[in-house]
Amino acid sequence: MQKPLFVEIKGVQFRNKGAYLMLLACLDGLNKLQRPVELVLSPGPNLPYPERARFGAWQKLSLRRGGLDLTPLIGKLPAAVQRTFNRYGMVSEQQVDMVLEASGFAYGDQWPLRFLQNTAKEVVRFAKAGKPFIFMPQALGPFSSTQSKAAMRDIIQHATLLFVRDPVSLQHVKSCVDTLPDSVVLTPDFTVGLTARPNDEIPVIATPYAALIPNNKVVSKFNHANAEQLRSDYINAFAAAANKLADHGMQCVLVNHEGKEDALLCSEIAALAPCHIVQIEDPLAVKAFIGSAELAISSRFHGAVNALSQGVPCIATSWSHKYHAMMTDFGMGDYCVADLSAQSLLNALQQLLENKVALTNEIKTNAVALKQKNAEMWQRLYHAVN
Repeated sequence: MQKPLFVEIKGVQFRNKGAYLMLLACLDGLNKLQRPVELVLSPGPNLPYPERARFGAWQKLSLRRGGLDLTPLIGKLPAAVQRTFNRYGMVSEQQVDMVLEASGFAYGDQWPLRFLQNTAKEVVRFAKAGKPFIFMPQALGPFSSTQSKAAMRDIIQHATLLFVRDPVSLQHVKSCVDTLPDSVVLTPDFTVGLTARPNDEIPVIATPYAALIPNNKVVSKFNHANAEQLRSDYINAFAAAANKLADHGMQCVLVNHEGKEDALLCSEIAALAPCHIVQIEDPLAVKAFIGSAELAISSRFHGAVNALSQGVPCIATSWSHKYHAMMTDFGMGDYCVADLSAQSLLNALQQLLENKVALTNEIKTNAVALKQKNAEMWQRLYHAVN
């Protein structure tokens, strides 16, 4: 019997539905590898043990605090000690055969430099061991400092494959090296092809409905100095859109795509407009619910992908370059609202309502093409690791 491949999937979690979808997309693709796969996940607050156990995941033994990383030393422990850890469902970095890095957006000036530097060191270690380290499609950059460019250069030179999700990210990657290797590949988001799966969590909505998907990151104090004013403007904009849709005979449903922070934002919007609030745990059921909507307004990247990949017209409100690039992939770049206000969102909504039929046809055509690009990405990955 062929030895299973121990594959660690990094950057995923269960609380954020987008990160959960990327985990499922990785597992879906790995199912088509020509050998058995054992899933490895690192423990974390959003990757609790009971949920890891349901996936049959091995626990990665790691010890990293700030700039101190003892993870590679654990792999140097005697084989007998490591086998003892194995009996408790734990594996060391040395026992991991391949890494898929699926963070989505975690490397660039807006994130702590040590995240990038720790990952760069890990990539180099895997390259020296002759093991694949693959970055699944994600947004990257910018990289302004000498230190961030140096870390990114190590990643570019040593990663088996670096799938970059959009042209802006590709330019940021190019800024770190003189010449890009063939291992750096531009390819779209890879959750597009995941099949929605309804379940009994999905509420019955009698009338045609719109899915409104807020995002606390857009208005958080962590990301914005003027967060209080931004939050007020944001809530008013979503409420104005909901009231307009209600005037058009459409029920508005606020979809919580993450957790308690998004739940609070949903409640504040619902206080100003006639909206239901739904929270569905299964990410494929969330996708199914969004796929049955007449239209969507999303501040969550994968909330928008969930809509567009199923032919549902969507307006995205943007806080990063990744949104406009993704919307452009679906032919919906004109419906990405960067400077959000009640008026800008209402203007985009009016335009979408007037062009809804034509947009739906274009989105469906583009979704088919993007799914084909996903298939080509996986074929390239299989070729690199088999």
